[in-house]
Amino acid sequence: MLVTPESQRRNQRHAFTATLLVAGTAGWLTWLFPLLWPLLGLCPLAYRWVRRPCLRRMEIMRQPFPEEREGILRAHVAFFLALDEAGKIRFRQLVQIFLDEIRITGIRTDVDETIRVLVAASAIIPVFGFHDWDYHRLHEVLIYPDAFDDAYRTKGGADEHILGMVGLHHLSGVMILSKPALLAGFSQQPGTHNVGVHEFAHLVEQEAVEYGLPPEVPWMAVRQWVRYVARELAHPSPRRTHVSEYAYTNEHEFFAVLAEYFFTSPERLKRRDPALYALLRDLFHQDTGALLPSLSWQRKGLSRNASCPCGSGRKYKHCCLKKTGANGRNTETTESASGGQ
Repeated sequence: MLVTPESQRRNQRHAFTATLLVAGTAGWLTWLFPLLWPLLGLCPLAYRWVRRPCLRRMEIMRQPFPEEREGILRAHVAFFLALDEAGKIRFRQLVQIFLDEIRITGIRTDVDETIRVLVAASAIIPVFGFHDWDYHRLHEVLIYPDAFDDAYRTKGGADEHILGMVGLHHLSGVMILSKPALLAGFSQQPGTHNVGVHEFAHLVEQEAVEYGLPPEVPWMAVRQWVRYVARELAHPSPRRTHVSEYAYTNEHEFFAVLAEYFFTSPERLKRRDPALYALLRDLFHQDTGALLPSLSWQRKGLSRNASCPCGSGRKYKHCCLKKTGANGRNTETTESASGGQ
């Protein structure tokens, strides 16, 4: 998602190739029909069209990070707080690019900046260990006011139990997330559920199948994972009581559920199954157990009376925390978020 020297060179090569193809085609047509010589003017347009996404991202990476978004990350996202300063800079840039390129729409519910930033954080956390990553399949995230059914409807029916889904068929390229469940996944209470990370883990798996694995993922780890999942689903281990039964629905849910554990409770996963933790560490190219050595500080968050990290000079409670709602949470959905999962 970020523009690296490698992606910059690759984009330039693609732009030059596109320009040469257009020039060759336009030159051939002009030779046949001289009146078509204005087609040669398409050459610079082709170059700019191919270069535009890369240049746009470079511009966004240079922009200052909004104070409100900084406060939201510090109030809600433990993963961000655990990063060193270089990691925080990279995380901020990824948030900026994601929010610039992916539309986030509320369906019968408001979408404020807190929801937007948490969606972006959900997307970035699973792929933060990859050098060059794009969600090619994703174009829009729909935020629902509550759970929904298999037909993507949310009317308060008894069969509405789905908290998140990557859309299929006519909703291809769309992800749906329950607003209360999204907030609950980033609450200050420790747990193993994060619907945003879960659904983006599904998308990571789909992207890897269609566009290839990131170079950081060793093939040996992939082979070990495939064998491990096949063996575990065929003959579930009686020791695996700490894994949700929902994970055993199929290999895709197994991956997404274990991704939740890896990014929300890494120490617990590492303690109960070191081999599984090591396998996930290789797959995601991240060591969350070292990054998040303890969840006790996650419950505390930033002190309300501390100086606001945005640099305003005011207390945190009177600045960015106030912007995200009482106690750093969206006050309109606090009650529903507590029962979202």
